[in-house]
Amino acid sequence: MPTKSPKQPLIYEAVIDYLKEQLSRGELKPGDRLPTVATLAGQLGVNLASVREAYRVLEILGILTLGRGKGTFVSNNINVSSDPLGHLRFAERESIAQLQEARQLIEPAVAALAAQRATPEEIKAIMQAADELEQDGKHGDSYVEPDVRFHELVFLAAHNTVLAQFLLVIRERLLDSRRLTKDIPHAIEKAAHYHKLIAIAIQERDAEVARALMSQHVEDVERSYMESGLPESKLT
Repeated sequence: MPTKSPKQPLIYEAVIDYLKEQLSRGELKPGDRLPTVATLAGQLGVNLASVREAYRVLEILGILTLGRGKGTFVSNNINVSSDPLGHLRFAERESIAQLQEARQLIEPAVAALAAQRATPEEIKAIMQAADELEQDGKHGDSYVEPDVRFHELVFLAAHNTVLAQFLLVIRERLLDSRRLTKDIPHAIEKAAHYHKLIAIAIQERDAEVARALMSQHVEDVERSYMESGLPESKLT
């Protein structure tokens, strides 16, 4: 496996790509047992955590299944005979579509609560996160972490313990969706634009504007993804 450079994927993403290629070539088939984490890590020359993360993401997408005490297997529910990567792409889209649906139901209301309840310190942190994403977009840096952190801060500023627990549930899904969909053209700029406007609405205590902007942001993410139409496309 090549040495990672700033423009190459994260190591675990390279492991996912390797496994997808194995499926594409027919070297892995439904029902096949995958190597143990330690074995695959040794074969690819990567750390154990990267292989575990790759297996976890592919399990979420329905590509792999875990048998308790039996190992990791290629799911029997995928069809790799006619379109080896078709199910992978469908599973990625399906997972992201469901995440976006949940976000549309919840995040606009969370933004409205944050506008009403955020402390001055929380507002400052939200604004700083929005500024950081804007700077990352200008310099071409990775924006996955600051993007997700902005949404985390908004959730926490809503001061609702149940919503905070919901955030814990979806945080990994948010990270996964950003990693899977981060390369749509102008995604960083659009996300930074919405984040800044949402931060300003929260700062100005305008709950309805914060609600509307968050709704537009989530809708824009989903629309950009669906319109991309690219097999390997990524959304923000």
